Amino acid sequence: MRKNDNLSLLNGLSLLLLYNPSTLLLTIREISKKLAYSQSKTYRLVKTLTNHGFLQKKPGTKQYALGLNILRLGLTAQQNLGLSVIARPFMEELSSLTKESVFLSIVNGSKRMVIEKVESDEPVRYSSPGVGAVSPLTIGASSKLLLAYLAEEDWGRLISNEGLKKYTSHTITDAGQLKRQLKEIRERGYAFSDREELKDVRAVAAPIRDSAGEVVAALGVGGPVYRMNKNRVTELIKMTVRCAQRVSDSMARNRHKHGLI
Repeated sequence: MRKNDNLSLLNGLSLLLLYNPSTLLLTIREISKKLAYSQSKTYRLVKTLTNHGFLQKKPGTKQYALGLNILRLGLTAQQNLGLSVIARPFMEELSSLTKESVFLSIVNGSKRMVIEKVESDEPVRYSSPGVGAVSPLTIGASSKLLLAYLAEEDWGRLISNEGLKKYTSHTITDAGQLKRQLKEIRERGYAFSDREELKDVRAVAAPIRDSAGEVVAALGVGGPVYRMNKNRVTELIKMTVRCAQRVSDSMARNRHKHGLI
């Protein structure tokens, strides 16, 4: 992004942040005064934001309100926050049963983002990325699970854009091998990673689905290799898949309760 583009983005965000529950409508003149921008500059910003659905003009007036794309983003953020609240008790139970760290992740653009986590109480544990942390969709159980359930035609583009960096001797660096693994993940309904990003960590992940059956998040469990041996991984997969299904069912009940389906 060029410097001027970056500045325009910051100016646009400053404009949008003027809106709040007590300021629902603003004219170009009012925006110009609040931000100390010239009216011509303000007009250009307002026009651009309106063209992209982030602002909308109130018919018959000179006032502008937030647009439908702001509503769409807000609803998406609310859904993610709601998912965290619903999933948290199940994650705590799963962490208690497995003695391992549990994390909840979603797709954020071309990345995986952690939106909730419960760390193991064990003295030696996988300290999973913090809430808000992002990582490639091409490495790790949760990331690969999320990528697997995206449209298959997007896999190549995302893999190409991200690149397949080698983190350990177990990292998948061949695009064809990764795509074959993504197809297997779809078929079996869970993902497994074996020391791909960190040399002493294994992880499993299962999909959380919305009421329409679409995958909206990944529920992952990660721990040190010495505890997550092959026999234990099999049991952890079963427990994680069951827990993810319980979260999905709870989400569906919550939507039905509030008349959203």
